Order: sequence, then structure tokens, then C-alpha cells
Amino acid sequence: MFGYVKPVPAELLVKEYEFYRAVYCGVCRSMKKHTGKLSNVLHSYDSVFLALVRMLYIPDSEIGAGKHRCIAHPIKRKTMLNTNDATDYTAKAFAILTYYKVRDDISDERLAKRMATAFLRPIFASAKNKAALKDIAALCEEKLSAITALEKAKCKSVDEPAKLFGEILGGIFAEGIDGDDKTILYTLGFHLGKFIYAADAAEDYEKDRASGSYNPYVEMYGGAELTDDNRATIKCALLLECRKIEGAVNLLPFGTHAIIENIINNIIYLGLPKRIEFLDKSECDGGKCERKAEI
Repeated sequence: MFGYVKPVPAELLVKEYEFYRAVYCGVCRSMKKHTGKLSNVLHSYDSVFLALVRMLYIPDSEIGAGKHRCIAHPIKRKTMLNTNDATDYTAKAFAILTYYKVRDDISDERLAKRMATAFLRPIFASAKNKAALKDIAALCEEKLSAITALEKAKCKSVDEPAKLFGEILGGIFAEGIDGDDKTILYTLGFHLGKFIYAADAAEDYEKDRASGSYNPYVEMYGGAELTDDNRATIKCALLLECRKIEGAVNLLPFGTHAIIENIINNIIYLGLPKRIEFLDKSECDGGKCERKAEI
């Protein structure tokens, strides 16, 4: 989910942060198992959120951890979540989403970036094929193609492409879940997807304005430098999506999973708002903001 869906580590207990890192490793192990040994080049901390949410819908007996070594940590064993249905699904879903997102991005990027990314494309394609989630693949292809069409048409609304990306994440979060829980997960994913698309566009505003690349906000504001009022309007809309995400999170069946609940709440109540602080005047230098490094 492209660098937006992460916790604020300083606000987590040590055991919570260790569990968060263990889930990251668990998804990585699932990727190697189901989508190819090289597919973990696609891995990011954003995937942990989906895995945490999906773990609320599997038996408690499947949520365990052990000490393991890996290529990144060959000497000292690290605590890693044992692979389970939640980490396996997350690995497959992210492989598919990443393939289609990168495929569409490559067609829109300049030659240098296309060449830099092209050598990874066989890995993306192989991971997508091994994931074997046909419904998710069809959803990603349909909606991302529609987003690309809007971008090529220089759509002046951020809501239209954001809604399509929300439909992708809504479908991914809710896949295989029934009843009221399906509605809750779809709502969570839908508003998270809208938030991610709109926040990403806002963060790329200056870069896209300078390069001439499509950006819905650039089209909306005529390519002018964003005013304080523009920034406040964008941030207000993004925080409204956060409130809707919170409403869905409050309906999740946490039960006795206090650690999972605390991590998810940290991500939603602290991580997402912090991630859009670049819209605050004090966070920017002359209207130009830089992405903060991932964990």
C-alpha cells in the first residue's frame, strides 16, 4: 500500500513492535513459499496491516511464532510469525496488486525509470501467476486499467480514481469473508484505498507539477503552487477518510487479540495522520515536501 500504512513505532510497546516485525517476516516467508523465492523484493511493511486484519478471521491456534534465520539475517535467529492463512493470503494478494500497479506505472513513466524497473518485471509476473487468485487479479486489472484511462484523460477529480483504488483494496480485504464481516472489511479497505490514492497524489504534487505528469490535484488547481487553504482542504478530506476507516476498525472482532488491536489502532489513529503531516506548512520548505523513509 505504498508507504502509507505503517505504525508510529515509538508509540508501541516493545512486545507489540516485536510482533509487528514478526508478522512482516511471516508474510515474507509466505511470499517465498507461494509466490517465488525472489518475490520478496516486492515486500513492504504496508502488507503487515492486511495480515493483521486477516488474522482476526483465522483460528487462534494458527497464530504462532518461532526463531528462524533468513538471507537478511543469516547469523542470528529472529522471531518470525509462522506462516498461516492470513500471511499466505496477504503474500498472494500483494503479489497480484504489485504486478498490476507496476505494470500500469511503467507505461506512464519516463524511459529511464521504465528501463530501471523492466528487469524486475519477470519477477512481478511470476509472483502474480503463482499467487493464483483469479478474482483478485481480475479486479486489479479492471480497476487499474480504469484508473489509467482517467489519468490519460486528465481527469480533474481526485474522487473518481481514488474510488476505483478503494474498490481494489475493498475487494482484497473482503475476499473470502462472508456476512457482516465482509461488509466491514470492504468498507475498511475501500476508504483506506481512497486515502492512499489521494494522499499519494497530494505528496507528489510538486514533483508532478514540475514534470508535467498527471496528478488530479494539479488538474484541479491549474498547476499553481498550493496555498495554505488548498493544503487544509486536502488534509480535511484525507482526515475524513481516516474517520471512516476508524468506524470500520471499531467493528473488527478483536476479542482477546490485544496486541493486534493496539497495533491496528496505532496505524489508524496515529500512523495515517502522521503520514500526511507533509500538508502542514511547518512540514514543508517552500511547498516542497519529501517522502519520509520507511521503517
